[in-house]
Amino acid sequence: MFGAMPLFTKILYSYGSDAVSSGFYRMLLSLPFIFICSKFIFKYDMSINKSEFKPLFIVSLGFSFTVITLFNSYNYINSGAATSIHFTYPIIIFIATSIISKEKPSTTEILCIIGASIGLILITDFNALSNFKGVFYAFLSAFTYSFYSIYLEKSDVIKKMPPFKALFYINAIGAVILFFYAHIAFIGIYRNFSINIWLIVFAYSFILTVGATFLYQRAVSEIGAKYTSILSTLEVVTSIIIGFFILNEKLTATQTVAVSLIFLSSLVLVKSRK
Repeated sequence: MFGAMPLFTKILYSYGSDAVSSGFYRMLLSLPFIFICSKFIFKYDMSINKSEFKPLFIVSLGFSFTVITLFNSYNYINSGAATSIHFTYPIIIFIATSIISKEKPSTTEILCIIGASIGLILITDFNALSNFKGVFYAFLSAFTYSFYSIYLEKSDVIKKMPPFKALFYINAIGAVILFFYAHIAFIGIYRNFSINIWLIVFAYSFILTVGATFLYQRAVSEIGAKYTSILSTLEVVTSIIIGFFILNEKLTATQTVAVSLIFLSSLVLVKSRK
């Protein structure tokens, strides 16, 4: 699902949206659905106290600034190059969690992260990395997403919270952060979409929030940020497949090798967990 994000975001850009507006709508528009499911179907108590708000706010900062930085990078370099740089976050998480937990990574884990990293390097268009701002924003998004992922795993408060309730508050707080950021930075929130484009914006929010973000948060909770991040490199494979089948882009021999490396690294990692 995340693999389709650059394509959807670029479509919104073509209709006048920008990085902050796209991120804002991504977080905001699914909130009523999430709240209704949480309150009336799952019967969750949707109230939170001060001790719960603090970790939710901190993780929302990491989440919202990842959206700002990554989506901003699309303005300066192509989405494929930005995605490749952003996906240095599994390496960052791998190193950071090993230091935090003081556990030596296994040989299998090291080989998997190396295999996935080589795959990402092979599909990176280095000719598209000439714009410093774009490269900087994409790298910054990798660090903010790493922070978001690790904090999400380490926070006992969020781990104990019902999944849909946590999803609701992380996105609600994130939307508020982006709203204030947009007005403090004098960017504003873009609203001049036609009815048909609004439908695309709603679908964009639903797929990325209720689908991709929710599943990522559940995976972090179940298997940890390190393993989730490595498996998430499959998103790049999804982007390439979408480009091949939907956008009629060529699939080169290098891309085939890269996709194979990423897929095999993820498969071996899953097998090693059993």
